[in-house]
Amino acid sequence: MTLRSTTAAAVLAPVLTLALLTGCSKPAEPAPSPAPTTAASTSAAPKPAIASKGLSKELTAFATRLYTGKTVPTSGPATAALKNAQAAQGTPRVTGTAGTWNRQHFAVLTSGKDVTLAVKKKDTWTAVGGWWPSLGVKDAALGGKRHVLLMGSDAREKKGEKITAERADALQVVGVDGKGGGGVMGIPRDLWVTQPGGGKAKINNAMTRGGPAAEAKLVAQVTDLDIEGYVLTGFTGFQKMIDELGGITINAPMKVRAVPKGKHHVDGYDAFWFSRERKTLPKGDFDRSFNQGLTLTGIGAYAIAKGPEGLATVLDTANKHVVTDLTAEQALTFGAWAYQTDLKKVGHRVPTADYGWSADRQSILNITSQTESVFKDFRDGNLSK
Repeated sequence: MTLRSTTAAAVLAPVLTLALLTGCSKPAEPAPSPAPTTAASTSAAPKPAIASKGLSKELTAFATRLYTGKTVPTSGPATAALKNAQAAQGTPRVTGTAGTWNRQHFAVLTSGKDVTLAVKKKDTWTAVGGWWPSLGVKDAALGGKRHVLLMGSDAREKKGEKITAERADALQVVGVDGKGGGGVMGIPRDLWVTQPGGGKAKINNAMTRGGPAAEAKLVAQVTDLDIEGYVLTGFTGFQKMIDELGGITINAPMKVRAVPKGKHHVDGYDAFWFSRERKTLPKGDFDRSFNQGLTLTGIGAYAIAKGPEGLATVLDTANKHVVTDLTAEQALTFGAWAYQTDLKKVGHRVPTADYGWSADRQSILNITSQTESVFKDFRDGNLSK
């Protein structure tokens, strides 16, 4: 994906600060006989600290503290960013979308140009990242250079195969440089590399030996990239995820199965076969890996079109169909770079390699200096050069 890349909704509820104003009437005019005085009290309408609707009391209290200049729990890049945050002017309107990622509750809150990424930690809502121009915070707080591995399993789930124990047929590394740039690098599955524990096999074989963690570790070793974590899905989960999002738009460089050349809205089934097909493509596995990146781009474009809260929709939807070691904090702060990225600073490449044969007559790809040069270029998180 181009990182235009990386959620089950809950929305903020109103919080009102009560101010009671009282007053007394004047004494009555003198009369022939004494008359008691009367008192009347009036009250002004409550003045809200923030204007919002529909969210839990806990998130409401969290947002109120944030925008009235009080301390809120923080973690990661948000800690330094919010240390000297100012109180907002006026009455901010705050909305949000909540969801679940890897067994953790999270929320994406927006107010004007502000975005707050929050995770519930030990029953306490905690700001983990975002950007807050209305609070005097100049820069986005999302962390620096990072790489995440996205994998598609070859498991036949209908036959009872586990997605964590079969080959990783799709390998895509998504990176950000922490400066508004990034990239997507497809890894051909037939790269012939030394496996964990010794011996050589195709790079996608490591998951059959040690699961997704072993696959991620091998990719990190081969590419010399610091892989922060992985997200793994299977045939069925991939299709269901896209269908639940309502489909995505793919910009196909050529006709691939039922997907014509150009921009087209596709459902999960057609997106899956667009990402899976290789035999009819001119460059085989290289073209397939590139098309997998284009599919990720389509998912990212969905999130962008929906605004920052679209990130919450994508994560919450994907959560039901993936296996991952990324925490909610990691997923949120990484995915939110999609809204802080300059498209001119984002690259999409698949490194070339030489065709060959293994000793047991498998068709393989041998890593070359050109392959390694792409790996090296991506170490800073940017492939636009």
